[in-house]
Amino acid sequence: MNCSRRGFMGGIGALAGAGLASSAAAAASGAGKDGEGVRFLAFADIHYSVGNFWPNADREWLERILKRAVDEKVDFVMSLGDMTFGMAHGKVRDYVRWYNGFKPVKTYHTLGNHEFESTPPETVDEVFGLKCGYYSYDVKGFRFIVLDPHYHLKDGRLERYSKRCSYPEEKVWCVLPPEEIAWLRKTVLTSPYPCVVFIHESIEPECGCVYNRSEALAVFAEANTKRPGTVRLVVNGHTHKDHFRMLDGVAYLDLNSASYDIYRKHNAYPEEFRRRCGSAECILTWNDPLSAVITLTPDGGLKIDGAKSSFYLGVTPEMARWTTQSRGMGTVPWIQSVSMKIDYI
Repeated sequence: MNCSRRGFMGGIGALAGAGLASSAAAAASGAGKDGEGVRFLAFADIHYSVGNFWPNADREWLERILKRAVDEKVDFVMSLGDMTFGMAHGKVRDYVRWYNGFKPVKTYHTLGNHEFESTPPETVDEVFGLKCGYYSYDVKGFRFIVLDPHYHLKDGRLERYSKRCSYPEEKVWCVLPPEEIAWLRKTVLTSPYPCVVFIHESIEPECGCVYNRSEALAVFAEANTKRPGTVRLVVNGHTHKDHFRMLDGVAYLDLNSASYDIYRKHNAYPEEFRRRCGSAECILTWNDPLSAVITLTPDGGLKIDGAKSSFYLGVTPEMARWTTQSRGMGTVPWIQSVSMKIDYI
């Protein structure tokens, strides 16, 4: 599988209206043992950074998330990216490798943009235990697909992020390269099971981060036209917001940050906390790490068991003079819960 790119394929697509088909027959089924479905825990944007962010600046924050996974008896755990700010510090590498080797539950990664800060892509792949940024695996009658859009256009060529944040000087950034789109299409269309897609940046809104998101949406539409219910759920991080909606029969979940939201500078936190936390002036953090336990069943069942916390030190968006942000999504210290059944036609 080739993860480098020297060509370019763009494309901007339009969103179709949200829709939810209700019919008697459920297609694209792929039951696990006894048809019980699959259950996993997902979290995003914990942003581990030695000595900078608190209260998530030690392993205890991640340990609490993994304890929930064990207690809930999930089949696996997925990090939706931005687990770290690069890997310049040895403790950061140890943190990731500890997660990789967690024995009670299988753990997986989706790469985020901040993984590439101060770190070449080869090192990112090595520390995170990946042969490639995009891959797939099957669990209990469902196919899970992980995407990596961390490519940008430089001098007419697509190159993978390297020692950079997500906003390079080039206008075309966060691209799914042509070979990854081709791989996605093959992986979805040949799947004997319903599919779940993980990606750090959202591809649901027209104003989303992924430059050629329309190409991924076209793959989903093609698959669901040929066999309804092939692509059922897409989960992303990155936005640090809590948002759920249906689009063309596919459920899209913006998974809120495990740790905090980031926006504009403020001085709402006490001076003592601002001294301890170098980023206190531009974050609102929670008292507890956020994660979601997601259950999917072959007959179209989708259950999201979210989590609820509160604002650290009681500092709210109103106190920080933060207004409602992108797409009307405000800053909240929770992940919503959802329970629904979709009958695919």
